[in-house]
Amino acid sequence: MPKQVDHAGRIRTIASAAIQAIGEVGLDALRLRDVAEAGAMTTGAVTHYFDGKDAVLEAALAEVVRRILEGQAALDAEVERGDPVAAIAAFLPDTEERRRDWKVWFAFWARAAADERLRALHKSYYADVIGRLDATLARHIPPRRRAGLADAIVAAVDGVSIRAALEPEDWPPERQRRTLALLLAPLFAPQPKTRRPMRKTR
Repeated sequence: MPKQVDHAGRIRTIASAAIQAIGEVGLDALRLRDVAEAGAMTTGAVTHYFDGKDAVLEAALAEVVRRILEGQAALDAEVERGDPVAAIAAFLPDTEERRRDWKVWFAFWARAAADERLRALHKSYYADVIGRLDATLARHIPPRRRAGLADAIVAAVDGVSIRAALEPEDWPPERQRRTLALLLAPLFAPQPKTRRPMRKTR
């Protein structure tokens, strides 16, 4: 009986290797050989699934998004415990692995700016991330306070992460988390109860 090949698993393995390689040499200098070396495989194994850097980049970004969506599962419990900012901070580039993930985002942004198809793909990924986040928030936050909240959270994470990924020496994990907390804590602060005006008695 012929041996079954887990093609989806192979693609994820190559995508993870591509994330590592892009983080080390950047997209412009990337060769498929670099991806093969990062994944301890042959170049032929890479070219069997991907015919160029853009295809590898798309697979790498898909793997980054998969990790983000997987990580969002922990957010629900943190919001329930009353510490949503701590859970959101888990997406910051405060480890070498997450810095590599963010470098893939940056590389894709640069490509998508000049490519309509990649721009549409990028938009769909953001829609997935924000949609999942909004669904989590909906279980804990009333609609009147939730309007635009997911967009604001993603914008804050993007902003801090751009600085931190490109200037890691100046943006250690403590500064990243502190800055994110300053941006997000007011969004989750309890709203003061509005007092109803007293009716005048005749």
